Amino acid sequence: MLLRRTNLTLATGEENRRLSCCNYTEKFRRLRLSRVVIGIREMRGADRISGLHDSILTHILSFLPTKDAVQTRRLSKRWRNVWASVPVLNFVSADFWSDDSSSSRSEKLECQDKFVKFIDAVLASRQVQQVDRFRLAWKYQVGNYPHHGHPVRRWIHYVVEQFPRVLSIYLEPRLDRIDIIPDLIFTCSSLEEIKLQVNYRVDHSIWLDRLNPMVVTLPHLRKLHLGHFKIEADFMDKILLGCPILEEVELYTCWLNISQISCGNLRSLVINGCYHLRVIEVSIPSLQYLKVTVMCSQPAEFVFKNMSSLVKASICLLDLNDVDVLIFDFGANILAGLLGVTTLDIVLCGLLAEDMLKHILWTCPLFENLKFINFESFDGCTTGCIDMVDRLVQHSPALKEVTVYGCQEEEMYGGKMKRGMKVKQAQQADEYVGGAMEEGEEM
Repeated sequence: MLLRRTNLTLATGEENRRLSCCNYTEKFRRLRLSRVVIGIREMRGADRISGLHDSILTHILSFLPTKDAVQTRRLSKRWRNVWASVPVLNFVSADFWSDDSSSSRSEKLECQDKFVKFIDAVLASRQVQQVDRFRLAWKYQVGNYPHHGHPVRRWIHYVVEQFPRVLSIYLEPRLDRIDIIPDLIFTCSSLEEIKLQVNYRVDHSIWLDRLNPMVVTLPHLRKLHLGHFKIEADFMDKILLGCPILEEVELYTCWLNISQISCGNLRSLVINGCYHLRVIEVSIPSLQYLKVTVMCSQPAEFVFKNMSSLVKASICLLDLNDVDVLIFDFGANILAGLLGVTTLDIVLCGLLAEDMLKHILWTCPLFENLKFINFESFDGCTTGCIDMVDRLVQHSPALKEVTVYGCQEEEMYGGKMKRGMKVKQAQQADEYVGGAMEEGEEM
């Protein structure tokens, strides 16, 4: 009898411990759940973004135009001064006015004055805050500024003193012939990327500014894009000597008064819509990508040499309808230095572009490494050039694929080119010609 009672007592104690453990677990679960519910309720009314560190907030604001970033000061006291520490400045005139023909000159002057005063106020409010990237896109300028008194000059002076990495400027000034771009840009040792365009919107070489700094010292510069400038041989020599690690150069709608481009470190070279009266010899052993636009009114040629590292080349043959007779009259010299490429793009734009292609491919060289050919005509049909393209195919023993843009498959002379050929619709002409640096978009 005693044994049974003892067992019963032991069993009852074990059960109590189990019940106690279960009750404790249930209480702990309920407590944890209540805390989660309370946390969710608190989060619903909390501003979690404002609780982030300043470095994160400034990074977020760096993706906005500066005008929008400044507006965040109205959100709360926490945001009042955050915008002033954003290391990226992005000023766009389109945020203040557009090219509206219905607007009077006085209205445009008023909007422009607000734009200039806004930039001055932002720069004054920042005091000595560092500027990592500075972008200015000023279109449709109205009003006159005195010589060396253009506001862009003082803005650049301010920014350069903050040691920026990236400087991007696109301007459409009035025809006042004043010096806007100061020479001190070319001695800013912190710059890694420079993009400059001063577009007077006049199709004549006299309305192109000439860059002529006394000294070029840009030890960290890797990318240089220039648009609508006169490029003299002296300036080009200074750039290539003063930028020891320069990797990418783009010249857009420039007047080139040079005879050669020679260096040992460039990887990418784009010469887009430029005019020159002298033969230009390009000798860059390190070059991997080359894009050149050749115009039918071009009296002088490009000669490419020592292109041992070149992988991809893009040649655009351009007729701007500014001449009735083909001035372009040099043969396959333009292809002689491109024999080692694996990808070749040929683009035709204009009525005389077919004749230009025939000049180039009349004595077609042998492309031993060429694997991919992309052929495109902006006029919408390439049937008149198929014989020339076929000639190129026959001189490319390693060819894998030919892609033709601009005509229907049934127009390809009964499928004459069978080897890996694809047929696609033509793109828009402005996607290739002149689209790279227009309005500073891709700057």
